[in-house]
Amino acid sequence: MGLTTSLLCCNLDANDLDDKVHKSSPRSALPTQKPTPPKPLQLQQNVAKKREPKKENRKDVDDDQLVNETDTITNTNEELNQTPTLNNNNNSNHQNSNSNNGGGAEGAPVPAGSENPVLNVQNEDQVRNEAQAAAEAQDQLSEMDLELDLTKLQEGQAHHPETGFLLGHKNTKKFGKKKCLILDLDETLVHSSFKYLRTADFVIPVEIDNQVHHVYVIKRPGVDEFLEKVGRWFEVVVFTASVSKYGDPLLNKLDIHRAVHHRLFRDSCYNYQGNFIKNLSQIGRPLSECIIIDNSPASYIFHPEHSIPISSWFSDTHDNELLDLLPFLEDISKPNVDDVGKVLDIGL
Repeated sequence: MGLTTSLLCCNLDANDLDDKVHKSSPRSALPTQKPTPPKPLQLQQNVAKKREPKKENRKDVDDDQLVNETDTITNTNEELNQTPTLNNNNNSNHQNSNSNNGGGAEGAPVPAGSENPVLNVQNEDQVRNEAQAAAEAQDQLSEMDLELDLTKLQEGQAHHPETGFLLGHKNTKKFGKKKCLILDLDETLVHSSFKYLRTADFVIPVEIDNQVHHVYVIKRPGVDEFLEKVGRWFEVVVFTASVSKYGDPLLNKLDIHRAVHHRLFRDSCYNYQGNFIKNLSQIGRPLSECIIIDNSPASYIFHPEHSIPISSWFSDTHDNELLDLLPFLEDISKPNVDDVGKVLDIGL
């Protein structure tokens, strides 16, 4: 099968929930969490609204701008029994925008229409099913005896060799007490397709089995302003289940303000029952300072109380969700919020 696997993954199968899992705190070497102050007024007013993603509105998009979802690269969950490849130099390379884009890649995109059995494109029905399955999974997890140590690296999982976490030591001179914002890529910041899109903002060439394929990328409305501002307020990590040979060149073009401070790819994901999970306990920052924005609830199944959901974006030119999040993110970035989990977990 070689490198012809799809770029993206992370759909959660509700049938894969029988195993017990353990949600652990970061290692003792990390700073301990401080007592949480009362929630700022604006956060209390906005958090409930931000926890509910908007539904995709596509009626205002021209027919020739619509993306055929059977011709797209999307979040899939095809590599059910594979473990990411170990690459101790992975994160240092990803953090350098001039790194080798193909390094450490275990898979690559497969053109739409391919008969490759691992290709599983995502449409809007699958997005809804995934969200429902993830919600059910979170309910079950909260009722289970938790047994796994989520801070422990899996065999073959990429990490920073100096820290044993996904990220290296925090640059306190540069970031000080800034919190860590983890951003998903596909269907959160951009949408990509193998099909020609006349509205594409840029095109990424990706080599698969010695053949170059072009990936057409459209940017979510407001993404440039969004990245520029969160890059000033947070230590920003883009964490995607895509492989680096696709994600690296895409971020080189997308991140025009150099607001993304770290890049993590598929080989840094935590493999749980065949699903690629973004395990915040392995980031290398205190959980009290970590926030994840992702369109796929399955991606943050272990840490829903640290998430800000966002709807899956494909092509809606009137979408404003990224810009709508900015006032809330500015508030939660402030020093008076000691534990983001206490703010984001509105169920407490």
